[in-house]
Amino acid sequence: MTNQLALAGFPRCHRCRNFRDGPVRTCLTCASQQLTRPGTDACAICSQRLEAGGGCSNELCRSPGRRIARIHAIGYQSGALRSVITSYKYRGTRSWSVVLGRLLLAWLDEAMTDDPPGLIVVNPGYAGPGGNEFAHAESVLADAARADARKRWPFDTVSPAAVVKTRPTLKSADGQAWSKRVTGNELRSALRVPDPARTAGRFILVFDDVCTTGTQLDAVAGCLLDQGGAARVEGIVLARAVWQSHGRRS
Repeated sequence: MTNQLALAGFPRCHRCRNFRDGPVRTCLTCASQQLTRPGTDACAICSQRLEAGGGCSNELCRSPGRRIARIHAIGYQSGALRSVITSYKYRGTRSWSVVLGRLLLAWLDEAMTDDPPGLIVVNPGYAGPGGNEFAHAESVLADAARADARKRWPFDTVSPAAVVKTRPTLKSADGQAWSKRVTGNELRSALRVPDPARTAGRFILVFDDVCTTGTQLDAVAGCLLDQGGAARVEGIVLARAVWQSHGRRS
């Protein structure tokens, strides 16, 4: 654990008096010193950095079939944030969910107060054979809900969740854009809304840890709109992957 924390980008978090308590805004302010956050040079739809001419090279943004209205991002997937997420998902430092949940909660307070969602859900994982090793996105959402002492935000923490994944699908992490489109289409067929009454007519915000192409979030949005009767669906991710070359990733 010590070595893993030393490699992570926010090594002081676990020794901070605000680790589990204290104002969540403090966590976002502190973390922002080591994050690159989307600014005026980011796409208004997917938060990807715009090209030199001002356009977005993410084909999802131009697609007439796009279902998700917008994808927000707390930061770009680089440096400290990338290290923390890698440590959390792949190196066993599960306690990072506390910090990431507090960052999510602080971002909601910062960005969504004037247009609050009716329900905040996760891009669902599948916990059965062939599925996720652990529910990483769900754990961050649960820790955000626990940190929300005033219960201001409608986190989806009940079981069954508002949107569920019924079977394992192909892994999409770090895949090329074409493969992510394939896995996104496969994901759409594996999603189900158990109780449409919970989502009908609502603005739904979908949380995930990393967005690369946005295809998975778009698939979840399609399910919530078609099966769940949602009025609008947007996404929020901890980290927005930055394309290494235009047209290959988003």
